[in-house]
Amino acid sequence: MKNRKTLRVVLPLGAAILAGIGWLLLERPHRDVAEEQAQFNMVPEELASVLAKGDSTSQAHLNAVVELFGVVASDDGQRVTLKGGVVGAWDTTRSHRTLQEGEHLHLKGRVTGYDDLFEEVRMDGLVIIEEVP
Repeated sequence: MKNRKTLRVVLPLGAAILAGIGWLLLERPHRDVAEEQAQFNMVPEELASVLAKGDSTSQAHLNAVVELFGVVASDDGQRVTLKGGVVGAWDTTRSHRTLQEGEHLHLKGRVTGYDDLFEEVRMDGLVIIEEVP
């Protein structure tokens, strides 16, 4: 009888604790790439050549925050393409202006992967650090 009463208390309490832990794990704040320190500084051509190799050095660049000095090939407001093979999605939590083709920029973003078919580096969370004259 006593075991049954203990089970009635412990079981719901354990379930509540597990639910709380699950909630905390799911509701973590998102990664803020703009506030992170960049792990690498390079130009788009250099980043594309490192990731095209596909070896262990390229693995260090995946999911890393990278600062790029590049020239805009196109910008549609959602994504920007840099000369040298980098396509990146803008950080949706920050505002930015539409860029003109040929502009020189200093950008920061997270490398999400390399597309072998199009030979492009994919990035997200791009933010403009400064405009280069």
